[in-house]
This record gives sequence, C-alpha cells and structure tokens, in this order.
Amino acid sequence: AKQPPSAFSAGSPQRSSAQFLTRGPSVLSVARSMTTRQLLAAAAAFAAATARPSLAATVSVAALSERIAAEECWDTEISDSQTFYPLGVQVHSDPDTADLFDIKYSDTFKVVISNIAKEQYVLTQCGQTEPTTEQVDEVAALESGYIRKHFGVPIQTSMASTTVLLGFLEALGVQDRVNYVSQYAVASCWQQAVSCGATVESNATLLTGQQEGVDVVFMDCGIDCSNVNSMANGVHVPTTQEDGMLATAEYIKYIGAFFNKEPQANELFAATKTAYNQAASGHTTTPVVVWISYTAYGGPNWDQKTLTISQASYKLTLVEHAGGANFDAETELANVPGLDVSYAVAGNPAAGKTYSFYVSSFNGSAANTEADVMANATAHFMAALASADVVIDETYAWDPSTYTFDSFLAQYGLTSTSDRKFVQNGMVLRFDRTVSEGNGMDWYESRIAKPDWAVEGLAHSLFGDASKRAKYFRNIAKGELVDQVLTKAACGSTLPVCEDTTSEFITITGPVDEEVVPTPAPTP
Repeated sequence: AKQPPSAFSAGSPQRSSAQFLTRGPSVLSVARSMTTRQLLAAAAAFAAATARPSLAATVSVAALSERIAAEECWDTEISDSQTFYPLGVQVHSDPDTADLFDIKYSDTFKVVISNIAKEQYVLTQCGQTEPTTEQVDEVAALESGYIRKHFGVPIQTSMASTTVLLGFLEALGVQDRVNYVSQYAVASCWQQAVSCGATVESNATLLTGQQEGVDVVFMDCGIDCSNVNSMANGVHVPTTQEDGMLATAEYIKYIGAFFNKEPQANELFAATKTAYNQAASGHTTTPVVVWISYTAYGGPNWDQKTLTISQASYKLTLVEHAGGANFDAETELANVPGLDVSYAVAGNPAAGKTYSFYVSSFNGSAANTEADVMANATAHFMAALASADVVIDETYAWDPSTYTFDSFLAQYGLTSTSDRKFVQNGMVLRFDRTVSEGNGMDWYESRIAKPDWAVEGLAHSLFGDASKRAKYFRNIAKGELVDQVLTKAACGSTLPVCEDTTSEFITITGPVDEEVVPTPAPTP
C-alpha cells in the first residue's frame, strides 16, 4: 500500500498517538478496504512502481580531522567559564505546547529527555570528551526507570523509520545525513533517496544491518517501547503522541539538537507558530464540518463493513482554527441505531472519539440483499449528517486521482440531487491533493512539522480564499484534481546516498565565554 507504514506508537496507554494512530489508513487498514483481487493487483503495481536497486546505503563520512578543520567538531580544551552552548543557541520545550520532552545544557554536552520511552540522550559536542555519569547527573539526574544513551553531535548518519519525521529533517536541511527513509516518503529529495536504494528494509536481517550502520535510528515505540530501549542507537521521537498540532511541530527543536541545529530550529518553530496563529484570520462564517470514511474491513475483528465519523481531537482543532465549526456528533447521533462509540486512541480520552456504524446492524430482514443492507446503512448515515455543511471524506483510494465526486456519491448511496447541504453546495473535500509520484500522500508527512499549512489549506477550501495556500485539501464536488505532485527531479540537494560525496559540514562557534548554569536536575 502507498501509505506510511504504521509502526504505531503506543507509548503509555494514557499518551497514545492521536495524530498518528488516527491520521489515516496504515498498511494493514488499507488492506482491510481492498478485495483479494485488488490486493494482488495493488501488490503487483506497487512492486513495479517502487522497483529499486540493491541496498545502497554505504555512504562516505568525513573523518574527525576534517570535521575539526571545518569547525564542525572542536578538540579545544575549554575553561570553566566557556561553553559551546550559550543561551542564545539553546532550545527548550514550550510548556504551553510540547510536554513529552525537555533539553538541558552543560558546557560540552546537552541532554535530551524523552518521557514516553523513558530515555535520556546525552549529546556530546564532537571532539570533546564524553562526560562521566556524575557530570551528566549534575545536569539531568536519571529518573527511576529511565535509561541513558550517548551520541556525538552533530550526528553524521541516521535512519528515519516513519514518514512523520521527514518534514522536520527536510526543514532543517539535513537530508544529506539521512541514510534510510520509508518507501512511502513523499518530498522530492526523499523520493530521490528511495530511488537510490536508501529505503528502510522490511527484511529483519537487512534492517538490523541498516540500523547498526548509522549513528541514530529515529523511531517509534512498539507496545511498551522495549524496541527503542533495547537498541543502543534508537531514539524515540514522540511527536504525534502530543495532544496539539503546535506541540507536534515543536519537535523540530528535539530533532534539531542531534544536528546542532538549535538556532535554525528556534527560528523555524517561531515562524510556524506565527503562521499557524494567523492562518485562518478574517473569516466570520463558520461552516459545520464532519470527517467521514468507509471501509469494508472495520470492527474489532476487521470483518465488518463500517461507516465512520471521526472526531479525533487534532481534526477538531484544525477545523476550528481554520474558521469552521465541528459537527456535534454526540447530539446528532444520539438516536442512530447500530452506533459504536470508542476513543480515537484506546485508553486516551484526550484523543477524541470515533463513531462507527456497522453496516450489518441495518439488516432489517434476512431476505435483504447485501445491496439493500448497504443502502439502508448509508441512508441512515447520511440522514444523520443533515446539519453538516462540509464533508471531509477520508475513504482510502489506491490512486487518489481516480476518486471523484461521482465516486463519493456512489460510495455513500447519494445522487447529485440529494438534499444534503454538502452536496447541494458542492462542499466535499479530501486531503489527497498533494502527493508523490507514487501517490503517497503528503498529509502524512509534512503536515506534522507544518500544521500552519494544514490550517491554510483547509481555510482555502472552506472559504474559497485565494489568499490562503492551496495545500493537502481538494474539493471533489467542484472537480478539483490531485494537482500537486512532488517529483524526485525537483530535489535540489546533493545526497551522499546517491553520489560519492559527504554531507555538508554543520559549523558551530567555538567555545565562548558564557558560563552555563546547569538547570537543577529533577528529583528522581
């Protein structure tokens, strides 16, 4: 399937990933929505579309002496009053946004704290001596149950296990330090890297070799984060486990610290925050928006045709910020039969809710045909949406360009003369406007780092506002097409995975006379 792989981040049950687990179909949930014949055809098509050379990823890296000469690394012995990390280059998580990480600084190292995986990452300026346990403890005591890992920075090589991290790496301009990416990557340079064989392997043996051959593996947790904890160079990035869209975007600081890119990360996040807050200003009307989808493989056992209304918290926030109003599912669906209500992420009420209509619940008679049952279900489903002015249809389509307004009408048992307001007013949206050459959707990649683009894109579609960026969303009721195709030819960077070259040096100012006062360590 052409969606990002779902190495689902469970983390702790209380802090599961609302934006990741509910962000769209995974490889498995895509398979749920396809027949056996479709699966076989899709597999063949995907194999042809993603054919690539043998695993490439041996890349050249600069020697320490070269890095010192370029002032990326420093072997200078510093005095007690000097530091590589003056206050002007430091980053910290904003207590009003991200709350699952923190970063603390000393003179020659910094400590990144990842709270879900319960890990500390001690990042020592390359060329300097790795700090002792006692020195690290003075800056950030190791809390009970936490483990500590050491890295030299800036790192030279890395793996990005999921697409949700790629927007940050691209924004920081460190594509040349990423050796392996998901085959579902969308941005131009990631597609170029994939074409050169720099793809995260599915074969366990080959994958282990890839992971052991890089400085850092940026990854998601499994059920209990043991997959991260057991890997010496594994780094958990819980961006989509934060509750808010700006909180997810703040992880540019977290990732930036591994590349000594804190000044750029601070600037980029500040710009994103400003753009996010300004993205939907100036609209006075508030159209009611509802997110819906259909799958043939829903339910707890993946065997039930299901119509769904998603009220994931991040989607509700996005609609409100873009100037819309959210469908009142609790009220409007109060008397609908066959309705199952669950948390959007199990065990996490803050993630929002999912309302599922199981088609089998609408079988009024054993004599009804399958078509009759489906028609009865969609009729009830659409009747419940009477108050909605705008529908965002998340139903999966292998080739987004083939999903049209007629597809939507047929899927939900409607005609062009339906009295539903979103049909009469031509307001049926999808978020598959921006794709890769292989039809991977950018919604699952750049949106994580750039929530302002999502707000702008939705505001553009809700209000026909030409002053807002057209991004992600298209209105199929108005015939809008999948017209933003990102191509590998547009990559303007030199990638070591494709050419015999090393990454560009990331210079850092030498030790400066500004004493760092370590932040008091928390009580274990």
